[in-house]
Amino acid sequence: MPLSFEVCSCLRPPVPGHVSVSCRMRPLLVGEVSSGVARAPWVLTNQSITLKERSISRVDSDFNSDGLKSLKTRGELRNLDHLRRPDGETIMDHVFGEEASTQQVYEEAFKSIVFGAAEGMNGAILAYGQTASGKTFSISGSTAVSYDGEPNKGIIHFALDDLFGQLTKKAEEGKGMEYLVRMSYCELYMERVNDLLRKIGPQSQNLVVKEDPEGRGFYADGLKEKIVSSAEEVLMLFAEAEKRRRVAHTRYNEVSSRSHTLLTLCVECSVPLEDVTDDDDDDDGQSVTRIGRLVIVDLAGNERLEAGTEYVAESSSINKSLFFLGKVIEKLAARDKRTSVAPEDGEHIPFRDSKLTRLLSVHLNGNSQTGLLVTLTPSEDAVEQSLTTLRFAQKAAEVRCVAKPVLISKEQSLIVKQREIISQLHNQVRSLQEEVQRSTMQRTNEEELAAEREQCAQQLQALVLSSSKHGQSFISKSREVDTVVTALHRNMDVLKKQKATVVESMKGLYQTIHGITAAVAQASEVLSATGDSEVAKELLRSACPLEESGKENQNVWVPAILELREKLELLVDAGRSR
Repeated sequence: MPLSFEVCSCLRPPVPGHVSVSCRMRPLLVGEVSSGVARAPWVLTNQSITLKERSISRVDSDFNSDGLKSLKTRGELRNLDHLRRPDGETIMDHVFGEEASTQQVYEEAFKSIVFGAAEGMNGAILAYGQTASGKTFSISGSTAVSYDGEPNKGIIHFALDDLFGQLTKKAEEGKGMEYLVRMSYCELYMERVNDLLRKIGPQSQNLVVKEDPEGRGFYADGLKEKIVSSAEEVLMLFAEAEKRRRVAHTRYNEVSSRSHTLLTLCVECSVPLEDVTDDDDDDDGQSVTRIGRLVIVDLAGNERLEAGTEYVAESSSINKSLFFLGKVIEKLAARDKRTSVAPEDGEHIPFRDSKLTRLLSVHLNGNSQTGLLVTLTPSEDAVEQSLTTLRFAQKAAEVRCVAKPVLISKEQSLIVKQREIISQLHNQVRSLQEEVQRSTMQRTNEEELAAEREQCAQQLQALVLSSSKHGQSFISKSREVDTVVTALHRNMDVLKKQKATVVESMKGLYQTIHGITAAVAQASEVLSATGDSEVAKELLRSACPLEESGKENQNVWVPAILELREKLELLVDAGRSR
């Protein structure tokens, strides 16, 4: 029986205060068509999906339409009878058939959630469904090229374009708005939280999930947050992180995701207050900071475990975490039906039973705009799991979620912290520039002094050379230096003449003293032998043949020698009288 569907062309916002639920039915794959996979009788409209009654009787329930042995037991078929009622219509916010594109799915079902994140509200987009139903294709797209030659973009691509486009538009309006976007990406594999933005190692594996002390939910301790400024940068990091995600080949899909992934975009916006006057000197109170977290979750597909199934541990872990997620959804839906009970006073919600439910607690039970996309396979063999998926979607549609802008203080604002860091860095750069200028000036002065010392040394060397070489004149670049050098030359000549005069005078003095000493010895012998004083005096006069003191060429020591000669003559006379 052919599949009939209708796709709504108008954008209908989700029901306020509840989780928005959408359904997407993928077409049969080429391999499925070639192998003769039967199509289930699904009927799709704008906002509903119905499974028509199939001709399965109690007698021939052991055989399918091709006469082959059915894989389902009589008990399984009997238990599915209540799900195959003709009036089993499932109402949703949006239903998309085979011809609907991913862009259409995003714009009609999840665009408002992304715009809310730009306004500082929390938001979440979850993809749920069985293995090989198109969850990862809807969320992340595909590297394969579509029929029109364009790459198959996912909801992430369109969400990033709208998010950064909205933030850039607001920043360009000139109202003083600042924004900061941080990205984190992790996977939940076998109940372990692994950081996909880091390389595989001890710091990125098995992170601890802790509860925020201020009551804002749970978080993975040590999860890396990367500051991003454009959709292209996020997609580049996302593509690199996807290589670390756990995938495997299963009987449902060649490349099947074996872990849940959470892409979180933390959008922090600083908006000036309109009622602040110009004469207000308190700059700290002139802006308000809002922070919103957009989480895009690609849940691993639930699958039926049968004998001989590979990756049993992985499949069991996936089904277990999805089971706990379903229990939380069921508890929340049951609580929200009782409008007389306040959410905070209701029954216990088992968020702590699984790390997945802990990380999604805020978006399932708090301040968030949450959208759920369930993906279905049109195959006849997948009807049982498709009905289970629709039952999960019906429960999720009853969960209340009220989104409000999240305001944070200046101490919690990363924009304010970065502004302070930038200011400190500017001051450090300014001080370093001043220090460089001072050191440059000091170095210049030192170089000038060194050059001046070198010039003086060269001049002194030239002066020494000029003084040692007669007839060599010294000429410098300074007139004052030339004058000083000339004066030094003249003084040196005078000193040389004075030196020669003193040397000659000392020679004359030495000769005179030597002659007096010899004459005194002879005079002493004469006095001892003959006692003739006149002969002794004559000997003394002959030893000192000095001219009278009034002559011009007389040495300075001549008067002292004359006085000495007179005293010696007196001594001779005194000796003769005795």
